[in-house]
Amino acid sequence: MSRYTLLFLLNAPFIALAILSTITRYKMKHSSKQRFIFNIILWCCILVGLLSAEAIYTYLFNNELTKTEPLSLFDVVQITAIVILFYLINQASSRIENLEHRLHALHRELSIKLSK
Repeated sequence: MSRYTLLFLLNAPFIALAILSTITRYKMKHSSKQRFIFNIILWCCILVGLLSAEAIYTYLFNNELTKTEPLSLFDVVQITAIVILFYLINQASSRIENLEHRLHALHRELSIKLSK
């Protein structure tokens, strides 16, 4: 199995989860349309980048723009770890945003009750 295929297979579930969670947050009105579009475009760009990694490397190597070795197993693990961390940071950011909205709503409700 090609290392590029392995790279894609290891990262595809996290990208699919990220896209599904972005759609779910938008449908449940936990996310704005602008954030939804940004996240979808971002994860699709990451997916396209992973799909075209081998083609990009081949192009660069054939045109003598790089003299490096092809993707190593360590590179696959490293890129997968970066995608996983990016996914976790994205999830944490969404949770923080939800907590801020809840805190704002609680503050507003408390202000209304105290004003009476």
